[in-house]
Amino acid sequence: MIYEFACFIVMFCFYSFIGYLMEVTLVSLKEDKLVLSRGYLIGPYLPIFGFGALFMIYSLRLYQDDLIVLFVMGLVSCCILEYFTSLLMEKIFHLRWWDYSDRKFHINGRVCLENGIYFGIGAILLIRYIHPWLVKGLLSLSPVFVTILGCVLFIILMSDFVLSTHLTFQLKSDVYHFKMNDSTELLKKEIKKRIQGKSILRKRILTAYPRLKDIHDMISVKELFDKNKKR
Repeated sequence: MIYEFACFIVMFCFYSFIGYLMEVTLVSLKEDKLVLSRGYLIGPYLPIFGFGALFMIYSLRLYQDDLIVLFVMGLVSCCILEYFTSLLMEKIFHLRWWDYSDRKFHINGRVCLENGIYFGIGAILLIRYIHPWLVKGLLSLSPVFVTILGCVLFIILMSDFVLSTHLTFQLKSDVYHFKMNDSTELLKKEIKKRIQGKSILRKRILTAYPRLKDIHDMISVKELFDKNKKR
């Protein structure tokens, strides 16, 4: 039982890390600079890719011989997962974590056709080639080693999740009562100084989600502006 759980965690972390590399590559190409800070967690992994990959593996493997069905099912299932993940995180944190409103054929900015096509292609590669290779690799390793590795990765993930969630709720408290018309350009030059004064972990979250950083910057300006008015 523990061995099976460890295998599950190792596969989850592997696909989360691959998803992180894909995200970093695409964003870096789009921004024309290296962008390493991506995702909700602090470490180099994106859990939504881990969940998405394992969901496709266990639900779509029966269609591995039909590429068209596999493509369509991968597209639809991953878009549904991404949509409801975005919705859930927004309900919890009152923040929009990603927004595809600037892309064509999107649904409420939560999912878009472009990403869906990538998901469909990814489903084919994942189920036909990547997952069989990963399973073969795990079976070639010692069960004891895999169990230890899985347990260590699980501890790292849980620690990261607790820390990141605590950090994000702190940021949420900053933006909860924020209104766009309360910001001012008068003290905009103070923004970078404020951000540099934050902890490394807070900067990690703000860098990973530029929209959240913009809101937080405006709050910092407002706080500083209000402080100067009272003097």
